[in-house]
Amino acid sequence: MRSVGWRGDRITLKTSDGLEIGIEWSNQVWQVDHTRADVLVVDQSGGILGRPWLTIVIDTYSRCIMGMHLGFDAPSASVVCLALRHAILPKQYSSAYELQGSWGTYGLPQYLYTDRGKDFRSQHLQQVATELGIVPCLRPKPSDGGIVERPFGTFNTQFFSTLPSYVSSNVETRLPVAEAEACFTLMQLEQLLVRYIVDHYNQGIDTRMGDQTRLRRWEAGRIVQLPLLGDRDLDLCLMRRDERQVYRSGYLQFASLTYQGEHLAA
Repeated sequence: MRSVGWRGDRITLKTSDGLEIGIEWSNQVWQVDHTRADVLVVDQSGGILGRPWLTIVIDTYSRCIMGMHLGFDAPSASVVCLALRHAILPKQYSSAYELQGSWGTYGLPQYLYTDRGKDFRSQHLQQVATELGIVPCLRPKPSDGGIVERPFGTFNTQFFSTLPSYVSSNVETRLPVAEAEACFTLMQLEQLLVRYIVDHYNQGIDTRMGDQTRLRRWEAGRIVQLPLLGDRDLDLCLMRRDERQVYRSGYLQFASLTYQGEHLAA
């Protein structure tokens, strides 16, 4: 039986403000979510750093992973922007990644569909969406996040569980063994994860698609030639912006830092 939202061969997403979006093409709706990776990573000296956060961006039409961010910063608007940057730009990797294929997805979505976390409701992300012409939409209830949350389970069973230092869902029982076996740095884990997404996950066949891979479905679902955004222009769009008062001595405060310049004093 098909899950709630299916209508014939098409899925329809409902938003918290009552909008219904019928999914018909690639890059129409992207979804973003975070999870703690169930694997421990180490520093250059072999010391345990802990479990990094993984943020993924998924295309609703094709179920392709469009982009990601792996790091130790807790979920925030800035982390979402880093994942979006990776998803929007064309991706190129060095030979160190040992990729068999290419991560050919890029572009801009029409809608960004997320849960109601404060990072997705932040002024920063609203400003970025406006700048890029994206319509942000919130899920009406947590159970509507299956499309973006399901890959996390697949990552665990097909990728993370095959690595040393995998902690599984029961951290208490696996932690001593995982700490003894931990050997990957964050950069090494990122290389392995990119290889898994490019050569396995995006090349996999979703049960809805018959014999079409996620990547082929994304390619076939593009309705126009996608424009390329420049790195610098995109970076400016993704930066956090705010208004601050310049004080008489020529300084201002922003993001817990103080800036001062002699030309500001006037």
